[in-house]
Amino acid sequence: MKLRVLFLVGLGVLAASACSQGGTPASKDSAAPATQGAATAAEPRELGTKLKFKDGDDRERFSLKPKDDGAKLVDGEDKEVARYKWKGGELKVSGPDDAVLAYVTGGPDVFQVKDAARATVRYTFAREGSGWKLTDAQGAVLYTVSAEGVGASVKGASGAEEIRVKVRDGKLSLRDPSGNTVLATKTPVAPDAAACLGFAALDLPLRMALLFRLQSPVGAPSP
Repeated sequence: MKLRVLFLVGLGVLAASACSQGGTPASKDSAAPATQGAATAAEPRELGTKLKFKDGDDRERFSLKPKDDGAKLVDGEDKEVARYKWKGGELKVSGPDDAVLAYVTGGPDVFQVKDAARATVRYTFAREGSGWKLTDAQGAVLYTVSAEGVGASVKGASGAEEIRVKVRDGKLSLRDPSGNTVLATKTPVAPDAAACLGFAALDLPLRMALLFRLQSPVGAPSP
């Protein structure tokens, strides 16, 4: 009788152990997809190929070419316009002669465009709700960017829309208030980044610097 009791107790212990071991892997598997999903969502967008923009007449206007340490901006005839080079977490903006034009610092929600000496903040580009706001050195609002479906809307200081970013059939375009295409590209680029090209008050090298900074990883490579 005692042997039978011991035998039944032993079976109970083995059953409990098997249930415990079977439950552990299941809990790990169920947690894995959530972790992988979070990692994918956190991955930054990166400019990995040439970003070419054409005008409404299908003429190439300019391109941003990625390099190991940054990127290069060229015009429609492949003539260099500006250079972008990572300096730690900052982006140095230079002319074709390598003279420093500005630095873009900060991120991921607040960027500052500083002068060549990094002593003065010329512009601040900050996230506001689901969009962005560009202000000058005195804090005056120059442009706001707001999400519009899968695109974006760029409004000037008066609040009137100046540029609308539309995405359709794999093509992104910047259009004026009359609906005319100003610039367009078939290279994947985030609408809020492309919206920076609508900041007419800024020189093209600075507009493209903001686009590049938004489109590039938060963890920039060190020189």
